[in-house]
Amino acid sequence: MFTLERQTAILEYLKVNKSASISDLSKRFFIGEATIRRDLDKLEKQKLVKRTYGGAVLVEGLNIEIPISVREKEQALAKDIIGRRAAELVNDGDIIIMDSSTTTYYMIPYLKSKSDITIITNGVKTATSLGNTLHTRVYCTGGKLRENSLSLVGQGAKDYIKNFSAQKLFFSCRGITPDNGAMDNSEEEAELRKVMMGCAEGIILLCDSSKLNKKAFYRICGLDSLHHIVTDKEPSADILAALTSGGIKVLVG
Repeated sequence: MFTLERQTAILEYLKVNKSASISDLSKRFFIGEATIRRDLDKLEKQKLVKRTYGGAVLVEGLNIEIPISVREKEQALAKDIIGRRAAELVNDGDIIIMDSSTTTYYMIPYLKSKSDITIITNGVKTATSLGNTLHTRVYCTGGKLRENSLSLVGQGAKDYIKNFSAQKLFFSCRGITPDNGAMDNSEEEAELRKVMMGCAEGIILLCDSSKLNKKAFYRICGLDSLHHIVTDKEPSADILAALTSGGIKVLVG
């Protein structure tokens, strides 16, 4: 793991666990304690963490943008389960929109058996990976490149998406709650997904179980905008009831 990836992974670990000792981080990332100390010192200088005796805590209220190289490895098995189940919703001849998320990216291997499908995406990695898929037409938006996510956003991306009319939109989020709906940590990504929703008949959210009942920074949409939620595990009874009360179909991979 490269230095930047490791430091980002440390931040993500602290997001979940609130604090960590140098010893724990050393064991988790299979690297010496001296290296972990240097990582934490650098992160503290960037005002991302606060050093404690023998460890560190995340700076309160910090909003972290995790690089795609790290995010695509998070919950990898869950995302593969979701990707396979979501691909079952795609029919031959469909026109679909896929966002730039790593969860929708896991659909790609399961789309290769489909025929005559058209895919519109703002994900650079998604578009290039789909380029080798037979019987598939791929359209990639223009716009401003977000380096950490390899996604294209901004007015150029919005204007391009508006040219299309799709049967289905597949997108993900960083959290979803009954009261707030689907949310993301990027305002630009969230605003683009709103435009995508206006260009598709069926709105399908791909969401691994770690994001259920979890808040994020910026609202994408309410539950009433969703038709399907695809997840990897059966939600708890109260969450499932809240999701399905408005007519959403919850599909478990």
